[in-house]
Amino acid sequence: MPLAYNPFMIKIATARTVIRNFSPDDWHDLQRIITDKEASEYAIYDYPFPTSELEVREIAAWFSKNDNYLAVWETTIKNVIGYVALNGDSRVYDLGYCLHSEYQNKGYAAETCTAVIDYAFKVLKAERLTGGTAVLNLPSCKLLAKLGFQKTGESITSFRKTAEGKDIEFTGASFELTNDVWLKTGKA
Repeated sequence: MPLAYNPFMIKIATARTVIRNFSPDDWHDLQRIITDKEASEYAIYDYPFPTSELEVREIAAWFSKNDNYLAVWETTIKNVIGYVALNGDSRVYDLGYCLHSEYQNKGYAAETCTAVIDYAFKVLKAERLTGGTAVLNLPSCKLLAKLGFQKTGESITSFRKTAEGKDIEFTGASFELTNDVWLKTGKA
């Protein structure tokens, strides 16, 4: 479902990025991001993404028609370096994010997620945000905690299968951030 607030162009500026709607022309940068993600040690903890040109062009076209997926445009290099997703309804959104590995551990994820969280609470009037990641994905767990999310539970899940067709199971953690907590943290 598209975001409740549906402007034709979302544009959120941070110190080093502009978080904006995707364009079909972003497919090449998106292909680089997805290929990098699929090569990551953490790929097994997420749904598989296709990486062929045709499939990524289709994903970019779909993202461009769906304002739940926002491109993270780095203003110095003038390329899309990742994406942030807000999926949900008018009160609860699930936050997702992915940055190319060249831009990880440099503060980009915290910078962009902070801006998107602020947007969700102030513009979309969300009551709470949820998030999830593998317990073994320590960088993502640390990011969610840094952003003020509280761990709400763990469960065994699987998004991929082995070559033999067996589920690849892992322990996933669920997180939540309410508008009240966000206001109290001083990040808003």
